Amino acid sequence: MSTRYVSTFADISISGKLSMTNVQPDRTVAARGQPPSECAPAEPRIDTASTAFQLEAKPSPIHRFGVFTAQAIAANVRVIEYTGERIGYREAERRRDRPYLYLFWVAPGRLIDGAVGGSGAEFINHSCAPNLVVDIADGRVFFVSLREIACGEELLLDYRVRADDSDAPPMPCRCGAASCRGFLNVP
Repeated sequence: MSTRYVSTFADISISGKLSMTNVQPDRTVAARGQPPSECAPAEPRIDTASTAFQLEAKPSPIHRFGVFTAQAIAANVRVIEYTGERIGYREAERRRDRPYLYLFWVAPGRLIDGAVGGSGAEFINHSCAPNLVVDIADGRVFFVSLREIACGEELLLDYRVRADDSDAPPMPCRCGAASCRGFLNVP
């Protein structure tokens, strides 16, 4: 069974409570048993086993690193699988003190931490005008092209951040799209 979503990442809410939301993700690698506060940012890489396309992780004008195509990609194809360590809410809560989070909500109580064994998909940045959507099939997460993507174009998702606290501050968006709503948060 496969379910397609426009919203993508899920982790710790901006109010600090664990929920199915996202803060701006980046990459931190944690060794088993190492406290999250001691994790250092890793260099970005793409696991070629997780994609059939030539992709590059490199500096992005949107935020830190992004994932860019090194070849044209047709519309409606799986571009890359989001991989990493599978964890529950309790472990996600423990990891929330990291400077950057790459947690993806798969199902109630099940998340994937792309910072540990990630495919490189965790570097895909937010845009209010995305070129990818999410397809969850049998507990696996795939990013699927919404349209044709040109060689050299940055891969982008609409994170659609939801806050579980009405007093949570809006998260400014830096995507630069003509249709930018100004915030990663959705109304």
